[in-house]
Amino acid sequence: MNLAEPTNAAFGDVPPVGHVLRSAIPDRWLRVHSLPHSKRYAETDAEYDELLRRHNELAIEVLGSHNPAMLFLHAWGNASEFPSIFSEFGWAAQLELKSATPTVYPSPDVDDPNLVVAGFSIHWSPRTWDSLLRDVADDRLPSVVLLNPKTSEAYAPYDGGADLFLTNPELVETLATRWASWLSKHPDGL
Repeated sequence: MNLAEPTNAAFGDVPPVGHVLRSAIPDRWLRVHSLPHSKRYAETDAEYDELLRRHNELAIEVLGSHNPAMLFLHAWGNASEFPSIFSEFGWAAQLELKSATPTVYPSPDVDDPNLVVAGFSIHWSPRTWDSLLRDVADDRLPSVVLLNPKTSEAYAPYDGGADLFLTNPELVETLATRWASWLSKHPDGL
C-alpha cells in the first residue's frame, strides 16, 4: 500500500511512527497509560483485562467501532527483511505481509538505521485486535499506529499505554479531562 496519500493528509511528510509523530506534532498529542498508577507492564489476568479495556476504549474514541482503518507497522533496517520480522505473530496472518511494499524513511536519530514502515487496510472492531495490543503491551514489537482515514486521527499503542494524535489541541484538552486519572503526572506527559 502506498503510504503517501493517507499519511500526508494526517501528518504531512512525517512517517506514521508513534515516537516520531510525538515529536513532530506535540500540540495534537495525548499520552494515556494502560494501567493504574502508570504501571508499565501487566502481570496478572486482571491487569491484562484492564489494559485491554482501556486500549479498546481509546481505540473506539479515535477509530470508531467497526470501521475501516489503516494499521502501520514499523521496523528498523531493510525493506527486504520486513515481512519476516512480523511473521511470528498470530495476528499478522490477517495481513498481506509478503505483498507489503514498505516505505523506507531516514531515521530521525542519526545512530539508528532507517525506519521501514508498511501500511495495511484493516477493519477495526473492539476486541478483534486484542492479540496485537497484548504483543505491543508486552514489548514484543515496537509501537504500531492505527489511523482513522476519515478523520486523520491516530491511535498508537506502545508498551505502557497509547499515544493519541488528534485533529486539534482542543480535542486533546477535552480527552485529557475525560481520562485525567489515566494520564501521567510527569510535567511533559510521558
